[in-house]
Amino acid sequence: MTEKTKIVKSETDEEKIAHLAKFSGYTTEQIAIIKNTVAKNTTNTELAYFFSVCKVADLNPFLKEAWCYKDNKGNLLVFAGRDGFLKIAQRDKRWNGMLSAYVCENDKFELDIPNGKVKHIITGKDRGSKILGAYAIVKPKGCDYPTVEWVDFDTYNKGYNVWGTNPGLMIQKTAETHCLKKAHGIMGLQPEYDFEIVNNQAIPIEDVSQVNELEEAKTKIVDGLALYKGEDKQEIQDMCVAKANTGEFDMEFAKETAKTIGVEL
Repeated sequence: MTEKTKIVKSETDEEKIAHLAKFSGYTTEQIAIIKNTVAKNTTNTELAYFFSVCKVADLNPFLKEAWCYKDNKGNLLVFAGRDGFLKIAQRDKRWNGMLSAYVCENDKFELDIPNGKVKHIITGKDRGSKILGAYAIVKPKGCDYPTVEWVDFDTYNKGYNVWGTNPGLMIQKTAETHCLKKAHGIMGLQPEYDFEIVNNQAIPIEDVSQVNELEEAKTKIVDGLALYKGEDKQEIQDMCVAKANTGEFDMEFAKETAKTIGVEL
């Protein structure tokens, strides 16, 4: 057999995992655990990228200091919570502490972002029932100006789990994460608070309402097709499945389909 006709043997899955284990420093058993917990539905290449980010950031996926999801375009996003960003910032020799708090409607509060000044006075136990938002201030050593971040509660409130039981803590963590990321130039990691996980996909919070609207439209179309008597019923069903599989089932297509089968969205 000549060099030109030599057959190149492709790696088996076991060989790929073995190489990944050598690269990452994890055992094959540990890799299997990670793929079934904090890095679900990842390819070996995506997992290698995830491990690279964790290694550079020195975050431990087994402690859930980092995890990953794909967005609706199939891009892999690596996430960290406030504690992960804080851990990275505190290793920076410029670390100089952080000021933060959440603000309620009865608090006396003034925020001067250009000058990095905050006047925040909690006057008593009755802070009001409404949380307005939270702020964080970080000024690394050697920086002339502090980084000041304000986050609005209504924008980020998810209303469930800890957001439901301790919303002040969560909006404060959101402000802290944004501030730490910006002040210390932390790259390659996404703040968990900026996304919702919908159908195992990471959706930016500003797009969640659109996703929910589309999911509701899909349900109405499925129900409508069950009652639809048109001769093109199977064709429409096949088209819906194809669009859903390719990620092209958007609101424009939903509205056109709904109109065809007589469903009101």
